[in-house]
Amino acid sequence: MTESRRSRVFVVGSLNADHRVHVTRLPAAGETVLATDAAVTAGGKGANQAVAAARAGAPTTIIGTVGDDADGRLLQRALTEQDIDAQRVRLVPDAATGRALITVDDDGENTIVVVAGANNQLMNTDIDQGLSDIGPGDLLLLQLETPESVVRHAARAAGHAGATVIMNPTPVPESAGSLFEDVDILVVNEHELGHLAGDITSLARQSNSTVICTLGADGVDVTHRGGVKHVAACDVDAIDTTAAGDTFIGYLAAWLAVRTDDLLDAVDAAVLAAGVAVTRRGAISSIPYGGELTCSATTGEDER
Repeated sequence: MTESRRSRVFVVGSLNADHRVHVTRLPAAGETVLATDAAVTAGGKGANQAVAAARAGAPTTIIGTVGDDADGRLLQRALTEQDIDAQRVRLVPDAATGRALITVDDDGENTIVVVAGANNQLMNTDIDQGLSDIGPGDLLLLQLETPESVVRHAARAAGHAGATVIMNPTPVPESAGSLFEDVDILVVNEHELGHLAGDITSLARQSNSTVICTLGADGVDVTHRGGVKHVAACDVDAIDTTAAGDTFIGYLAAWLAVRTDDLLDAVDAAVLAAGVAVTRRGAISSIPYGGELTCSATTGEDER
């Protein structure tokens, strides 16, 4: 596809140090299992999505907060190495950098517990400064691992500036209320969809936005022009699904920023990228570059 656009992707989101262990199987409640290896790497949904957008070829800026500690320096170094503008990441001297405790089994399934740390110190002033130059054609990515009031403020600011707002509402809120008021595209998984609305068309009506539901190995459903389109997933051997959703979202935004106005074209690319990511271990380390998208996905009307 020929590049026809050159807008930017802004990410407001969490910056965490991922403390990851690999086990043969996930433990049951109250059970102890032995890990086969462990690692600490840069992560967080904000960082992961920013890296995905940058590797897909979009000029990318991240806005967030980290602590004045080794984990914070790890994150800042990792983002800078990806050619991401991380100058709008604020250092919080009296808080620890956020952490994600991740357990991954031999089948690629995972459990994740997040300790917010410095992410909870993100403020509206960070948003006002960080989004001061966002404008029409740009895209803003949001999640809910930072304070919900700040996320709302960011969506409102970007919307008023004419940017497209994409939200991944995870962790899923107890009540959405007016959370989606300034959101153009909602990206949810099956669990989040079930909690928020039950079905994709209901959520689209409630939120007045385009809804994309990721279905793992079954692909993606998208509300589009009054109907629902389905995009098939790649047939791959998944070994770690940790960053699949973040890879999908980052690629979706990047494709809309620098490649195409067509949502389904962007979804196709995002599906391919997520399909590559699940064949690799880790979060940021699993995210592919644009030239690595290899398998072919297909779109069609959903007949359900």
